[in-house]
Amino acid sequence: MLRDAAILIAAGAAAACAAPRAAVRTAASGTIAWEHPVDGGIRGVRYGTGTVMVETDAGLTGLEGRTGRELWRLPIATPGIGRRSCTWDHAFVVCGTEPDAPVQRAVAVDSVSGERKWVFDAPEGVTLAGVFGVRDGVLYAVASGPGNGTREAWAVDTRTRTVRWQVPCDAEGLYVPDAGSLVYSQSPGSGGDLTALDAGTGATVWSRAGDSSVSATTIESGLVGGAVLATDGAHVISGLDPNTGAALWNTPALSYPADTLFGAGDTYYLCDGSKLHAMRPGGDVAPLWSLTVSDRDKEFKAGGYAVTGAVYLLAAGALRAIDPHTSKVRWMRAIPDVDGATVPFAVGDTHCYVESGDGAALLAVER
Repeated sequence: MLRDAAILIAAGAAAACAAPRAAVRTAASGTIAWEHPVDGGIRGVRYGTGTVMVETDAGLTGLEGRTGRELWRLPIATPGIGRRSCTWDHAFVVCGTEPDAPVQRAVAVDSVSGERKWVFDAPEGVTLAGVFGVRDGVLYAVASGPGNGTREAWAVDTRTRTVRWQVPCDAEGLYVPDAGSLVYSQSPGSGGDLTALDAGTGATVWSRAGDSSVSATTIESGLVGGAVLATDGAHVISGLDPNTGAALWNTPALSYPADTLFGAGDTYYLCDGSKLHAMRPGGDVAPLWSLTVSDRDKEFKAGGYAVTGAVYLLAAGALRAIDPHTSKVRWMRAIPDVDGATVPFAVGDTHCYVESGDGAALLAVER
């Protein structure tokens, strides 16, 4: 294994060789504060504790969130940091392989210095598909075992570096709430399984196995109006009790496709291929507002994020910052014109971080 001293780049040298393309300090929303050029495109972006972590084919780079100054680099190849990493105790937790390591590992990387704070080496032959949260000293991960490659959810004790429990799990990822006794898993697609696991034992508390009404959910981003929202991928939205999985309410069939689904607080958002609709949880399907995003013949696929005071929509070749109360578009920036959910993106304390339209840089945009 390469030692930290051998793979960390000194801050001064890093700043000299990879300085941001621009560093304009302004409070104007939508202004590009800085650009960080990349070679070969961006695979993922993650924000935490004042640092934005960028993944390329060469590995991971930590940038100071406000200025874009390069802080560190690590040659770790991961399954993707956008949805398969997490933050913990002023660190990023990632998993994958390193050039001189014989096995896959999970690593907690200090967000400012890039130093390793914690390492868990997986057993030989095990592939780590993602690390999704740490709570009460336990890291929750998804792994594929040796031999038949069966996918499992793992609970790893961060003190003893041992696996507390492992259970079969078809999921692409896990959702780990900040509190409570449950963690959740979901396998994607029509008839995907949504399952609640006991955080302490891994036992299944409830499951919507093979249920076509949970093609996609808000479980990754949290509860909306106290419920897990689910779509059948067609025309119906349901609100599920997070403790039992029972349906609290269902909408009647909507007149438009209920595809992209995200939300926060007491509002959720739907995209129908041309418009974004803001909705209240419950059986009422009258939108609070609707915003036309694309008038092109080609329908768009979107990615969306709702945070305090703003809605960010990645769709039809643009990142839009939208007022959640009025639907007013505050500002727009060009992004790659692909499925919006696949565009690298993260929200920080003062900036949004997104891949540029030509894929050649990470943009820091004033929120």
